Amino acid sequence: MIASNVSEAMSQSSLSFRTPGAMLSVAEQIADRICNAILSGELKPGQRIAEIPLAQTFQVSRGPVREALRLLEHEGLVTFSPRRGAQVTALTIEEVEQLFDIRAALSALAAERAAENITAQELAELRQVITRMGQVAKATEDVHEYAGLSARAGQIIAHAAHNPRLLGMIQSLSRQTLRYAHLGLSTSRRRQESARYWKALLEAIEKRDTAKAAQVNAETIRLSRDAAVQLLRDES
Repeated sequence: MIASNVSEAMSQSSLSFRTPGAMLSVAEQIADRICNAILSGELKPGQRIAEIPLAQTFQVSRGPVREALRLLEHEGLVTFSPRRGAQVTALTIEEVEQLFDIRAALSALAAERAAENITAQELAELRQVITRMGQVAKATEDVHEYAGLSARAGQIIAHAAHNPRLLGMIQSLSRQTLRYAHLGLSTSRRRQESARYWKALLEAIEKRDTAKAAQVNAETIRLSRDAAVQLLRDES
C-alpha cells in the first residue's frame, strides 16, 4: 500500500527541499516525507497517491494531506487528474531534457553571481558540504545522502547569488528534477565524477572566477541530465 511505502520512506534519512532552518507546517512536513518516498522509489511515476491511507499513516485529518499534495503539485512532483486524483508526476525524456537545460542555464548564472557576492559564512558552509560530498562519493554507496548534499550545495550557491527571483526559479526547477537528479547520480562512477566537478566549482568561487564558476556549474547539471536520460532510455 502507498501508506506503508511512505511510512518506510519516513524511517530513512530525510531530504528536505524547504529552506534550511525554516519552521515547517504539518503539511510541509508531510510533503517532505512524500517527496522522500518519491526519491527513494517507494512511490513510482504515475502511481496514485490516496489521501485517506496517508492521513491514517500521519495520524492527521485529510486537510493537511490534501494541502501537502497541492504543495507537491506546485513543485511539479505530483499531478492531479479528474478520475485518478493525485499521482506521482511522470515526465517524458524530452521534458526531463528541457527542465535540466533550463536549470543548467539558471545555475550558471547563480554560480557567476555567487562568485561575486558569496559571504565568508556561505563560503565556509559550501566548502564543508563539498568536502563531505567527496568523502561520501568515495566511501559509500548511499546515493540518497550524496544527492542530499548536492541539493544543499546547490541551495547555498543559489542563496549566495543574492538574487531572490533567481533563487525562486532555481528552487522550483530543482524540485521538479529531484527524482531525475537522483537517477543521474545512481552509480559510484557518476557520484565521483560529480564530486570532482563540485570541487572545481568551489575552487572557481574561492578565486572569484565568475566565468569558470558559471561554466562548471552548468556542466555539472548537464552531466546529471545526460546520465538520467540514459537510464530512462534504458528503462523504456
